[in-house]
Amino acid sequence: MRLERLLAFVCGVVAVACTACLWDNGAAPLPDGGTGPQPVLVASVAIPAKYGIHDTFIRDGLVFVCAWNTGVMIYDMGNGMSGGSPSNPQLLDTATYVTAVPGDMQAHNAWWFWNPNTGERKYLFVGQEGPGTLGSNSLGDIHVLDVSDLRHPSEVASFHLAGAGTHNFWMDESAQILYAAYYNEGVVALDVSGTLSGDLSSRLIGGIRPGDTGDTYMWGVQLYKGSLYAIDMLSGLWQLGFAAGTFSVQGGGNNVPERYSSDLVVANGFAYTGTWGSGRTTGVAGNVVKVWKLDPSGKPVLEDSIVTPGIGTVSDVKVSPDGRLLMFSAEYGPSAGFWFYSLADPAKPAYVAKYLVPTGVHTAKFAIIGGRLYAFGAQDPSPPALLILGVTDIDR
Repeated sequence: MRLERLLAFVCGVVAVACTACLWDNGAAPLPDGGTGPQPVLVASVAIPAKYGIHDTFIRDGLVFVCAWNTGVMIYDMGNGMSGGSPSNPQLLDTATYVTAVPGDMQAHNAWWFWNPNTGERKYLFVGQEGPGTLGSNSLGDIHVLDVSDLRHPSEVASFHLAGAGTHNFWMDESAQILYAAYYNEGVVALDVSGTLSGDLSSRLIGGIRPGDTGDTYMWGVQLYKGSLYAIDMLSGLWQLGFAAGTFSVQGGGNNVPERYSSDLVVANGFAYTGTWGSGRTTGVAGNVVKVWKLDPSGKPVLEDSIVTPGIGTVSDVKVSPDGRLLMFSAEYGPSAGFWFYSLADPAKPAYVAKYLVPTGVHTAKFAIIGGRLYAFGAQDPSPPALLILGVTDIDR
């Protein structure tokens, strides 16, 4: 996301000085290193400086790099199309699309839809992040690209929601429903079944603003065990239900009053959410990962927090496919980069390793390619780059 990047600078979060930050449970100061295996840089892929790289989507050895105003760069890193690998990425093509939103393409995030009902792997959904004002307005559409021929992708459809712009989204592939965070409009659900073409406004199924007007600015969503978990910058972590085209609030909400919330991931019966910036509470930085236990009904209950000195924003939070490793990306400060924690006890993540990047890492993703675990990160400019780390040896 670019909006919080700008707000963080406005709020003065360039470096955070903290000499007494502890785990919220008071157990010990944050570790300053490790003697075990460490992440290894496998490759650094230069990205055109049209702002640079924002996010990645990785599937079947293909990496879709959302490179802002360059478009979506599609790399073979193990698929076999061009002999690429994580250490030797091969660019297949760069997808572009037409937009009327100020600021050009602003390719922010993507999802390659594998439809289990039809076997199609035809559509790539791209979220466009236009300009916005926290809590009140935003711009940006969802663009649908036909990637049947990955060397010649083309736009075939788009979805526009008046007065609001999209951010991160999640796909229920079997139900053929896309759930999109839509900033000041909360969460929306789109029917993405069948052939997609032209204006998709008729595909809107429903929407919800759980924090109501002025207290909703949704960052992202994830479907987990029948509930849709939604993280809102202003009103925190929500558990939502969705049935017969109607959303409902099942639990959570208004539970992170001291910071702006950022990304979320749900795994192992727990949710992990990030925080960003310093403008909400004077002297309180966005340097925390919240650990939430899901009760038997799925309601999130705060269990613990990880506080990281020397950063101003936790911008992305992910769990490895085997559920054993927590990773978050960090920006603004001397401890910016990748951070890794063991989930041997998912209620109490234990520090494993870090890989510092002076300019910061905006987003981070896990992927298994060729039987090895990798972490992909969006290095903040300047210069922008896709960083690829080998992390198999720390996944323990």
